[in-house]
Amino acid sequence: MSRANDTQSASRSGNGRKHVVADPSVGVVISTVWVVGMSLIAKALGLGKDIVVAARFGTSFDMDAYLVAFTVPTLFIAWLRSPLRSGFIPHFTESIEKDGEESAWRGAGVLVTNLFIIVAALSVIMIAAAPAIVSAIAPGFGPEQLALATLLTRVMLVSVLFTSGANLCAAILHCYRNFALPGLARPLNNLMLIGAAMFLTARFGILGLAFGVVAGSVAMFLVQLPAVISRAKGFAIRVDFRDPMFLGVVRLAMPLFIGMAGAKLDDVIDRIFASMLSEGSISGLSYALRLIELPREVLIVGFSTVLFPFFATMAARGEIDELGARLMRAIRIAFYVLLPVSIGMALLGEPFVRLIFQRGAFDERSVAFTTSALLLYTPTIWALGISSIMTVAFVSLKDTRRPVIAGFARLGVKIGLAWVLIRVFEHAGVALATSVSHIFKLVLFFMLLPRELREGRYKRLFKSFGATAVATAIMGVGLFYVARGGFGVEQCDSLLLRIAALAGMGASGVLLYWLASLIVARAELRTTLSAMGQGMRDIKSRLGFSRNGG
Repeated sequence: MSRANDTQSASRSGNGRKHVVADPSVGVVISTVWVVGMSLIAKALGLGKDIVVAARFGTSFDMDAYLVAFTVPTLFIAWLRSPLRSGFIPHFTESIEKDGEESAWRGAGVLVTNLFIIVAALSVIMIAAAPAIVSAIAPGFGPEQLALATLLTRVMLVSVLFTSGANLCAAILHCYRNFALPGLARPLNNLMLIGAAMFLTARFGILGLAFGVVAGSVAMFLVQLPAVISRAKGFAIRVDFRDPMFLGVVRLAMPLFIGMAGAKLDDVIDRIFASMLSEGSISGLSYALRLIELPREVLIVGFSTVLFPFFATMAARGEIDELGARLMRAIRIAFYVLLPVSIGMALLGEPFVRLIFQRGAFDERSVAFTTSALLLYTPTIWALGISSIMTVAFVSLKDTRRPVIAGFARLGVKIGLAWVLIRVFEHAGVALATSVSHIFKLVLFFMLLPRELREGRYKRLFKSFGATAVATAIMGVGLFYVARGGFGVEQCDSLLLRIAALAGMGASGVLLYWLASLIVARAELRTTLSAMGQGMRDIKSRLGFSRNGG
């Protein structure tokens, strides 16, 4: 774990003060490996939790109520997590660089105190207003389902304070290039949810899942708190809503608060439209979206999480040309990896859904609901993945206005499309509206990206996109016929044979994509393999350095 904690090459200024400035050539790679590894574990545990929950509740009355209730605390938490992290890291890092750690921690003390007061007050207000909030999110629910969703909402709102504390701890540790403990928090949270799904639901029903959400939030906070306390120098609890760091974080984060409102209102929109459709529509969309998030979070979220502090440092130093070059390279690699994943998931969606979820209460109707939504969600894998990386670049330059504009424009497009498409595709129309709106947002991002980051680079980037698209099309055609041929997952009787059959189809897709890349996308293949090779060399170098006593 120490290798993930202390990957920076610290420099010292003339007065001997230690800076937390990382060497990107080693730190990014090693930290990314750790974060991606923890993301894999977290997603595996999250998938395990979804499997247990799906077998227990399927696409049912209770599950729809739980998902509506879960929307409220997650909406609140998401509003706090990304904006506070995006506002806190640049200011805290800059304060350490310019004024020293004690000054930075004094500002952090004020921020923590103010945040606690604000979050606690808002939590109490939302618990009191839960019936009205649930009614607004699920206008199609009847009285019994509304009452259940309200109870679940009030229980899970307790988790908001602990999760907010855990997210702020993670932001502080990221400033010190400590990605280990924040990485452990999510797997621990999912372990708590698995335990709740396996044991508490037998006694408390769907309410047991709500208890698991609270337990997971407490665990995420407590696992990081000791490391934060050990770093604190000059920290003191103090209320001051005019403190410079607090005001600076608020100014930078406020546009993102508004933007995250748009992003997380995405979930609210899904619930509103789906609540007016047949029972299980909310659940079907949720299961499909969980599968869609799996490749994006494993492949992109860890990478963008680690990139943010390094991009912020480059921006603070004025190394804009280097930032632009690294950004474009990251986008090229992301598109090269994510586009074929999205096409592969679309072609193998039904056997994948059957393999993962079909057991217990998750019947043929549940399979149909989830598969139809999954098919139309798949374009979000690459569109949202690239948008995540571009958002990091915007925020590193302390530009939160343009991402907010793009986010709200996307939200408007989604609402209009969903209103029309649910009449034709029912709940899957919400998925299609989501995908089209994310592609629209990505186009806006390319238009709004600062000129100094994109100057002279788009021609090569879009040429790379074209080569990747051709290679993916070749793979898609081949995989379509492979899936129709000798790998019939539905004909396999045992779980192991079904896993082997699906793995065989996936391996066929990888082989086809590699062969197609050798023909039409050799530069993209070489760039991706080069990044992977450099990463392995950096890791070996670091490990060898550690063994030699470095």
